[in-house]
Amino acid sequence: MKLIKLSFVLLLASSILFSQNPEWVSFTYGNDVYAIAFESNYVWVGTSGGLVRLDRTTGAMTFYNKLNSGLPDNRVYSIAIDGQGNKWIGTDGGGLAMFDGSRWIVYNTTNSGLPSNYVWSITIDGQGNKWIGTWGGGLAMFDDSRWIAYNTTNSGLPDNDVESIAIDKQGNKWIGTNGGGL
Repeated sequence: MKLIKLSFVLLLASSILFSQNPEWVSFTYGNDVYAIAFESNYVWVGTSGGLVRLDRTTGAMTFYNKLNSGLPDNRVYSIAIDGQGNKWIGTDGGGLAMFDGSRWIVYNTTNSGLPSNYVWSITIDGQGNKWIGTWGGGLAMFDDSRWIAYNTTNSGLPDNDVESIAIDKQGNKWIGTNGGGL
């Protein structure tokens, strides 16, 4: 079994904004870090070896992977946390997983309107809609009951490889693709 080592760096600023002597703290586990999300006292980290939950108070880490959880793939490319505390986790080939702290629900191309199982980006808008960027399938919007897919044939999306999504204060969606952005 190959030992996987992940590195990510956390910059802790002192109580003064823009401190001249910030403290850098490094945590290690796995090879690659693809996503980071914050939830109260926890940092959720998507890695090439699964999902890590870091308790910022104690430093304790909890590891989730295909063997010990409902995570459908160990390569976690994106994480978003909704208003109810549900973690939405995008994987490399396993689809999209929702984790509420105890149960896992997996959405993929066979049981949902997800256009691709390669989920590279996720963001949640002010109405709680999940915007999901996929590799090869374009963009999907999920409102917890229905799916709407956007791709090069039914929208102005320039490419079906969606790598990043951001929503500005006016609610505009900014989409970064392999073929440019919107």
